[in-house]
Amino acid sequence: MKKVLILNALIWAGVILLASSLVGDHPQYQILIGILAVGFTLQNGFTYAFLKDKK
Repeated sequence: MKKVLILNALIWAGVILLASSLVGDHPQYQILIGILAVGFTLQNGFTYAFLKDKK
C-alpha cells in the first residue's frame, strides 16, 4: 500500500512541476497549482481509503 501511495505522490509531484514550468507566467498560475494540490489531496485520500478497505 505504501508503494502505491509513494508512486502516486511522485507522479503528482511531476505533474505539478511540469505544469508550473509550462504555465508559470500565466496570470491564473496560482489557481492552477491550487487546483492540482487539491486534486492530489483528494485522490490520495480516496486511494488510501480504497486500499485500507481492501486489506
